Parts: sequence; structure tokens; C-alpha cells
Amino acid sequence: MTLGCAHCGSALDATRPEVELIARHKRAVAKFPLALGKRGYLFDQYWDVIGALKRKDALDMWNEYLLFNPYVGYRWLVEYKGDWQFGTMVLDVPEADADGIVWRGERFTSAGPDQQVTATCVIGEFYWRIKAGDQVRCVSFERGDVSLSCEVTDEEVNWTQLVPIAAREVQTAFAIDGRKMPGRRFAQQAHAAAGAADDLLAMFAVAGIGAFLALVVMLLLAGPVSRTVGSVNAPYGKTREGVLIGTLEIKRDWQLVSLRAQGQDFDNRWVDIDYSLVDRRTGQAIGGYGLAERYSGVDSDGSWVEGSRGAETLLGHVPRGTYDLYVDAEAHAWPIDATLNPDGSVSMPTDGSQLSTWAQPDAITMTIVAETGALPSGNWWTVLVLLLAWPMAILWWRHEND
Repeated sequence: MTLGCAHCGSALDATRPEVELIARHKRAVAKFPLALGKRGYLFDQYWDVIGALKRKDALDMWNEYLLFNPYVGYRWLVEYKGDWQFGTMVLDVPEADADGIVWRGERFTSAGPDQQVTATCVIGEFYWRIKAGDQVRCVSFERGDVSLSCEVTDEEVNWTQLVPIAAREVQTAFAIDGRKMPGRRFAQQAHAAAGAADDLLAMFAVAGIGAFLALVVMLLLAGPVSRTVGSVNAPYGKTREGVLIGTLEIKRDWQLVSLRAQGQDFDNRWVDIDYSLVDRRTGQAIGGYGLAERYSGVDSDGSWVEGSRGAETLLGHVPRGTYDLYVDAEAHAWPIDATLNPDGSVSMPTDGSQLSTWAQPDAITMTIVAETGALPSGNWWTVLVLLLAWPMAILWWRHEND
């Protein structure tokens, strides 16, 4: 009912699930499909799962389970991405030579250079003292499906024979819920091949190269640039219509056209802008809309600013031809528009309310820049996200299983 710490003397109520030690233990146990205390029947013997390790090297990570039978001793179950191996400690040390090692009259060849292996999660009981963060040097040798693993520390050298075992056999022996059984993602051995580079870095490199090539292709498709600049004075409460900004030349079968509007020194106001790109040959118009709005104020949290005095509109798939750009613009002030009469007086709201001090009877000048050869930046960002999706998923999985 109560847990007592021998080091600090703390007493913890074991019946309360929020006790941190218990919560940490539950989180650690949840990382392993094979639960501590499970008993299973393998190789004509009953085995109890008394400990579990999560380990990693420079390339990947895997799970190791310590099995115990009081009459037989200790054994290991190693699980790597759905593949299982059964491990037995080797007491007769193999003999090494230039070509590998010889053990019990059979030659085993090297599976690669030695690796630094780190324990990232430790639960249960072991026959030596181990904790998360402990490291060993590991080297493996193979003969067919059987491998010999050598682990070296400053104090000792341990050899283990590993033989493959079917996942179905492990699941049946320990009555593991099928939903918790790890799937076979790759048909690889528990330790990576010699000299192999970390594929994750290569994936990020390929993603970067792909994004760069996509940008180059977009630049080539964007085509030559034609540019025109003009301005429009947007009055309050009424629309200024049909202001000619300039002429654009579309020199390819189709191009993207970027329309940028930029105003100066207005606040708590907005400007509605309607664009008409009119083909001189056919008279047909391609329409677009822009909205520039900026607000600011002071509240209990201090000063704040929202919006922008600029607006950008992208017209897609504009056919080849010569186009005149016309603009309709209207300004508004929050909360009420002021109306400037021809004689210079200001018309008051018809509902009897007072004009806001923000609503001044003037016009907002908007500079309009139109140009061909625009890039669909949203499409490029979509390509980048798709290219990075797989390596980022792998990176997240490694972090979650660390």
C-alpha cells in the first residue's frame, strides 16, 4: 500500500495513480509489447520475463527481454522491427583470426565494425547493475541465420548466441495481444550492416535537393517578366472605378500574374481592391480581388497590431496576349465610414451616431505593382512538406521510442 524510499525516506501512497514513480513506470512499460512477469513456453522450457531494455546504436533501436528459469538460467529475446531472436550466453569464448572467428568448429564472418550501443530505457530485474544511458561496444559475427554478439565494457566481455524465432511462436508462447505485436517494417538483422550510413541524413539531403530542383523548374516555367506600376486613390464610402494601372505582355502560352497593392500611413482602416485584366484582342477580362487592412490599439495586455497595409493577389493560367490592368478601389474606416461632400463638408451617419475619430474624410493612396513571371510559393511549400514528410515521421518515431 505504501512505497518507501531507502535513500530519502519518502513514503508514497501506492494506491494513487498520480504518484510520479508509478506513472513513470507505467509509461516505460507501455513502450514494450512483452510485459514484465509474463510466462511463456519456448524451446521446451518455461520462461519468465523479468527485465526489458530498449537499446540503440548509430543507426536504429531495438528491444531486449531478459528471460529466467530457475533450473536453466537466463536467456534473451531480442526484437528488432518485428523480427525476433532467442539468445543464449556463450561460456566457451570463440577464437579470432584474420577472417573472423571460429566457434565450436564453425566459422563466423564479421557483420560489420563495432558499434556504440546505448541503453535508453530499463525496467525490471537484471543480473548486473544497469541503467538508462549505459553504453557498451558491440560487434557481431554471422553464419547463416545464426549470429554471435560480443559486448565489451571496461570490466568484462560477454558473448551471446542468437538464433531466429518466428514472431507467431513468440506471440503464442507469451499470449501477446496481436494488436501489440510489432510489425515487420524491414527484413533486417538486429544490428545494421557494416559501414552503412544513416539513411535519415540521406533522406533529408534528397528532400533538400528535390525542393531545390522544384524551385528551378518553377523558375523556368515562370517565364519572362513584364512589369507595370501605377496608383489609385481609394475614397471612403464610395468606389473609384476603372483606374488604368498599365499594360502587361504575356509572352508564353500561359503565365502567372502577381498583383501587389501597398498603402502608406493608414490605421484601423481597410481597402477593397477589384482587379480586371482585360485582353486587348478579345476584350475578355480576368478578375481578381485584394484586401489591405491594418488595425491597432491598446488593451489590458498592452499595444497590439493586426493585418497589413499591403495585399498580394495571384492570377493563374493567364493566356498569351496584351492586357490592360484596371482597378476599382474603395476605402473604409472602422467602425463608421466618413463621406466627403464636394464642398469639403463631412456627411454625418443617417442613424444619428457619431463618426469615429479614426474615420477621417480623405482617400488612401494604394500603389499597384503587376508583373508576370510570378512563382506559386504555396505549391513549392507543398512540395517541400511532402518531401520532408517521411524523414520527419522517422525522426519523430525515433524520438518517441528513445
